[in-house]
Amino acid sequence: MFFFFKKANSKTFYINLLFSLIPISFIAGNLILNLNILIFVLFTIFFYGMEAFKIRLNNTDKLIITFFSYVLFAGFLNNFFLKDVDIFPTNIIIVKTIFYLRFLLLYFVIRILIEKSIINFNLFLTVCTICTYFICLDLIYQFNFGRDIFGYTSNDPRRIAGPFGDELIAGSYLQRFAIFTFFLILTLLNNKNKIFLSICLFSTFVLIFISLVIAGNRIPLILFLMLILCVFSFNKIMRKYLLGLIVSAIVILGISSSLNPNIKHHFSHFNLKVAEFVDFFSAVIIKDKKNKVSSPEHHIQGQYEIEINGKLVQFPNVYVKEFYSGYQTWKKNKFIGGGIKSFRKNCQNSGKSFNILNCSTHPHNYYLEILSELGIVGFILLVIIFSKVFFDSLKKTISNFNLKANSIIIPFMFLFFLEVFPIRTTGSFFTTGNATYIFLVMTITIALSQSKGKKI
Repeated sequence: MFFFFKKANSKTFYINLLFSLIPISFIAGNLILNLNILIFVLFTIFFYGMEAFKIRLNNTDKLIITFFSYVLFAGFLNNFFLKDVDIFPTNIIIVKTIFYLRFLLLYFVIRILIEKSIINFNLFLTVCTICTYFICLDLIYQFNFGRDIFGYTSNDPRRIAGPFGDELIAGSYLQRFAIFTFFLILTLLNNKNKIFLSICLFSTFVLIFISLVIAGNRIPLILFLMLILCVFSFNKIMRKYLLGLIVSAIVILGISSSLNPNIKHHFSHFNLKVAEFVDFFSAVIIKDKKNKVSSPEHHIQGQYEIEINGKLVQFPNVYVKEFYSGYQTWKKNKFIGGGIKSFRKNCQNSGKSFNILNCSTHPHNYYLEILSELGIVGFILLVIIFSKVFFDSLKKTISNFNLKANSIIIPFMFLFFLEVFPIRTTGSFFTTGNATYIFLVMTITIALSQSKGKKI
C-alpha cells in the first residue's frame, strides 16, 4: 500500500482514494454514499475527460446498455401512458427511472479505470479490512455492554446493528466486505512466517464469524460460509485452511447457542422458515395454484394464512407474505412491469382483489421485484447479463487457475454470484446501497474477467 502512495501521481491517488472510500460510505449512509459516487464519477471525468470513455464495447457492455435503455423505455411508458393517476398522481416513476441511470455511468467509469490499470486494489483491501475490524469490535462491544461506541442500542434481543443504528444490516455488511481482509493478510504475510500467517487468518475468521453470529442476520451468515467455501477452494494458498475454518465455525455456533438462549432460539428456527419457503414456491410459484392470503382467525402480528389446495396453512414467516405479494403484483403487469419504485402502490392496488394483508416497499427478493417493476422483459435481460458475467469470470478463473495476477477476481466473482443468487431474501434491487454494491462487484468482475492477465 505504501509503495502505491509513492508510485501514484495525483490523479491516480485521488481516484483510488475516492474508490476506496466506498466501503466507509456504506457505513455512513446513503447520503454519503451517493456523494462519494458522484464525486468519484466527476473526478474521473474531470481528470480524463471524454478520452476515458473511448473504449471498444464488448458484448456485456452492449447488454447492459440495452438493459438501461429498456428501463428508460419502461419508465417512460408506465409514467405517461399506463399508470393509474389515482395511484401515481405525480411523475415519480420517470423521476426514479432517470435517477437510476446514474448506475450506468458508474459502470462505465469503473470498467474504464480498471481497463486502463488506474485502479489499484491495495488501498481498497486495506479500507475494507479496517472497516471489518471496526464493525466486528463495535458489535462485540454492543453485545457485552448494551450499546455501541456511538451510543446506539438495540431493541431486538436476537439482533444488533452496531454502527448502523436502527438498520439491522451489520451482518450483511460483513458478508459483503469482510472477505477482502483475508486477501490483504495473504498479500502482506504470504512470504513471511507461515505460523504467523495461519494465526492471523484463523483469528480474523473467528472474530468475523462471532460478529456475524451476534449480529443475528442468518442469511448473511450462511452466505459468508458459502463465500469462504468457494473463495478458499479456488485459491491455492488458502485452500489448506478451509477445513479448519469450517470446524471453527461449527464450534463457535455450538458454543454460542449453548451459552445464549436468544442465539439458540434465533438460529434453531431457521430450518422451519426454509421449509415454509419450499412449500410456498412449490404451491404458489411452480404449480401456480389459485391461493388466497388472509389473517388467521385469532390474528397475531406477523402471522397469516395461505390457502393451498383448499387447505389453510398458517405461516408465521413474514417474508413468505412479501414473496406472495411480489408474485401477485407481477401477474397484474407481466411483460413490462409497473416501473422502478412502483411495487408498493401497485401491490396495494392488487391486494384489493387478492386479499393481501399489506405491502412493503419491496418483496424482499431481487427477482420478484424485477418482475413486478420491469416485467418479464427486464427479468430476462438481467438473467442473461448475470449468467454471462458469472460464467465469463468463472472461465477466466479456471483458465488462469494458478496465476496470482488474477487472484483478486475470485472474491468479486463469488460475491457477485451470492448477491444475485435467486433463492434468498434480499433488500430492494433499486435502492442506493444495494444497486451501488451490485454494480460495484459486477463491474469489477466484468473488467477483471476481460483483462489480459496483467497484474492489477
